[in-house]
Amino acid sequence: MLRAGFAAFNRGDYESWIAAYDEDVEFHDLAETPDTRLFRGHDGIRAWLTKLQEAWGEGFRFEPRSFTEGDGVVVVDTHAIGTGAGSGLPIEMPVYIVLRFRNHKVVWTKPFMERADALQAAGLQE
Repeated sequence: MLRAGFAAFNRGDYESWIAAYDEDVEFHDLAETPDTRLFRGHDGIRAWLTKLQEAWGEGFRFEPRSFTEGDGVVVVDTHAIGTGAGSGLPIEMPVYIVLRFRNHKVVWTKPFMERADALQAAGLQE
């Protein structure tokens, strides 16, 4: 399910990607981004996507490298790749995404720049 979700996001099939999220999902922005905030629900995810595309264009993608699973939670080690929409400058960086699940839907998600922070947020250890 997670791999299919990342594949849908990366090919621009955003509605299929959003369908994996609960209607009341708490979708946190990366703390290091300008104007970071919490987005709620499917409309919130769409607003986050608009914000992402305004900064990085439509070709931004997250390539999953590994999955660390716990009880109802997964940390996904991704390689984020994009090009600045205004600057044209490329970006590549690791992003660790924590996803909490209930009834096979994502109910909470938050990205981190550091793996240790993501594991701590997920209640997991190396």
